[in-house]
Amino acid sequence: MEMLFQTFVNGIMSAMVLILIASGLCLIFGILHIVNFAHGEFYMLGGFGAWFLFSQYPLTFLGAGPVQYVAAIMLSMVVVGVLGMLVEMYIYRPFHGDLKSTIIVSFGVMLILQAGALVVFGVTDKAISSPFVGKLSLGGISISTERLVAIICGAIFITALHVFISKTKSGKAMRAVAQDQEAAMVQGINIGFIFSLAMGIGCALAAAGGALVGPIFYVNPYMGVVPIMKAFVVIILGGIGSLPGAVVGGFVIAMTESLVTTYVGAHAATLVVFLFLIAVLVIKPSGIFGNAE
Repeated sequence: MEMLFQTFVNGIMSAMVLILIASGLCLIFGILHIVNFAHGEFYMLGGFGAWFLFSQYPLTFLGAGPVQYVAAIMLSMVVVGVLGMLVEMYIYRPFHGDLKSTIIVSFGVMLILQAGALVVFGVTDKAISSPFVGKLSLGGISISTERLVAIICGAIFITALHVFISKTKSGKAMRAVAQDQEAAMVQGINIGFIFSLAMGIGCALAAAGGALVGPIFYVNPYMGVVPIMKAFVVIILGGIGSLPGAVVGGFVIAMTESLVTTYVGAHAATLVVFLFLIAVLVIKPSGIFGNAE
């Protein structure tokens, strides 16, 4: 029973990071109608941003290590978010409305960002020294401070996204654009700004995921390949374009993978995840929260 609860706790951390990536991917697709295969590379850049700003050139004027680390995460999100906005404006925007072209272009962006990271950072793994020490123990269950921080920060970012989408003027404009672009334009909404904002927020969320796992794992130019595959599974399972679906799908996939990995093995976990996805789509092709058209 202790192993079961320990597996569940570990799965929560994986779920939070996966939900961050999937929510950003879902936001971009829901508003821009772009399948952004380069999304994993923005996750990777977030990890390198945290490594650069915390391990290489720490923001020492901010005081203690944990404060520096949180500041590095936030600054990485801002930088990667701005980069995402520039990519949308100057690379993706000319191809809006052409799904095949955007898929090809996003593959190109993915390769460019990977190659750029290899040139700038090299091929070796980079370790981010953890600003947090110790672990929290309750009975026979324990969780490292790094994982606990990742869970808390992930929950804060996901909650902030929900509040932004549902309560702010820009968030409501995003919802309007997602429902009907032409009607939103007639109402005076700046479609171009909303496109760029959605791309920026989506990429910033991916960067947050990469920065949060940096002290737990390693950072390298190819670290985004596996998470983006899982993120696509999550948004398909939850319903493409549905943010609640991304949250539910993220928990389902992360917990399933964690349990199967613990009791059977990592290869079996991948098999079970995709079999589960196929089973759900056979029953409900639009996904758990998706609307059939």
